[in-house]
Amino acid sequence: MNRSGCVAGVFAFALVLAACGGTNSPYSGNVGGVGTSGGVPPADDLLETGLQGQVPLADQMSGRAAQGYRKGLRLVGQNTILDRGANFSMAWLDDCAYVTTTSPGQIFGPLSSPYLDPQFNPLNGMAVIDASDPRNPELVRILQSPAMLAPHESLQANQARHIIVATRGGGTAFDVYEATDCRNPVLRASINIGIGVTLPPLPPLPGGVGTIDQGVGFGGHALCITDDGRTAYATSSIQTNAVLDLADLSNPRVLQIFAPAAHDCGLSPDGNRLYLAQFGFVSLGLGIPNGPAVGQNGMGIYDVSTIQNRTAPVAPLLLGPAPPLVGFLGWTNVLDGEAPSAGSHTARWFRNNGRTYLYSSDEWPTAGICPWSHSRIIDITDDAHPVLVSNIVLEVNQLANCGTTEIDVANYSAHYVGFDDVNNATTLFTTNYTAGMRVLDIRDPRNPREIAYWHPVPNPNTPAVAAAEFFGSSGDRWDAVPTYVRYRPETGHIWLASYSAGFQILEFTQSAGPTAPRPR
Repeated sequence: MNRSGCVAGVFAFALVLAACGGTNSPYSGNVGGVGTSGGVPPADDLLETGLQGQVPLADQMSGRAAQGYRKGLRLVGQNTILDRGANFSMAWLDDCAYVTTTSPGQIFGPLSSPYLDPQFNPLNGMAVIDASDPRNPELVRILQSPAMLAPHESLQANQARHIIVATRGGGTAFDVYEATDCRNPVLRASINIGIGVTLPPLPPLPGGVGTIDQGVGFGGHALCITDDGRTAYATSSIQTNAVLDLADLSNPRVLQIFAPAAHDCGLSPDGNRLYLAQFGFVSLGLGIPNGPAVGQNGMGIYDVSTIQNRTAPVAPLLLGPAPPLVGFLGWTNVLDGEAPSAGSHTARWFRNNGRTYLYSSDEWPTAGICPWSHSRIIDITDDAHPVLVSNIVLEVNQLANCGTTEIDVANYSAHYVGFDDVNNATTLFTTNYTAGMRVLDIRDPRNPREIAYWHPVPNPNTPAVAAAEFFGSSGDRWDAVPTYVRYRPETGHIWLASYSAGFQILEFTQSAGPTAPRPR
């Protein structure tokens, strides 16, 4: 089915489901909005005018959306990264942030930024930003290497060893940087995972990078790394996962490749549990295709202790069985109030009041796919029996509002996450593309409560990218927030990056209320 037919079909399906009474999910958890458009907001606030999370078409046409929306947050400092646009992933070490690019075509293989838009060639890659002066974050350099040219969602940094790693989106390249001085990362190794297919040469680029590979046995997508920085798990979403030994930074080794493939992953602090967000075929409960991974859509919990302690036997030809499955929680996207195309995406561990949880989001990141994916909190204190305790459903994620939100030509899907303190989390930060960054009080994980939100002011100077509205950003009308979020307790600052506005540092205002975390 062509794209327009697919979008029309999904929308029609959503309308039919709405007529039938909506979701049959047994769980509650819709998150109430913060503030309304009817009152006079505090000086720093500029409230949403429509549904919770919405950038209404009327606001886009009138120019109101170009001012952004905010509640309980204000801008401290910003760097637009040379107005390059397509900023998609962010990691950090010490006082430095690292921001990489993507493009609408990247998820479809060779149509990544360097191919799709030649303007991006000198700007594509990992931007190194010195944020030691929060009011004036400085772009130090943009690093280009085989994986960093297009790492999609795989960019990760590890504080214990001061390293930055990534895989090539859709390809086999895996890069390792050492950043003892966070301003000056040094490429220590670049290897290949699986079998690569070399594409036509790129135009001349700094650093001599001339080709990009696409993966066959493995096609990079996302990545997670253990707290000790010695093991990384690279996911490919459509094929397999790879286990990488980082003990020798100059000689990283592939230990094993295994299925089922996962969209993204997370790890316990000791590295003994791997959480795989399995974007599965059986999400409808009827065997109807919904994603590339074989099996039920949901969250898998795996025992990887023998990988962590390096006692696992070496797999012949590197192809091995999946680690032992400890527990699994599956869900059906349509019955959970999402579009048929949605699937499990994010897995991040945290603790709260002596119990252990995962933040999990589904994703389908394009316009025209209503109802958009939402996120959830899963109790994994007994990891053999994970329990869903709450859904985080914005008003723009609700099936009943599809008739209102579809006309916005925007993407309201849930995506990534951050915490004030993973070991005793009271505040959750979620990124939701066009719906911006949302901040929730999760002192009671069963009843998340929104206290603040941030829609960046879009940067009209970024180059236009074909179909960007359907995947992430709309240039001068609105911006989208896709990245992980960093909270710095010593300053109370919040770090994020968005497609056109680039790297931003925020802080809470009194409007966020008394439960917002404060500097300590």
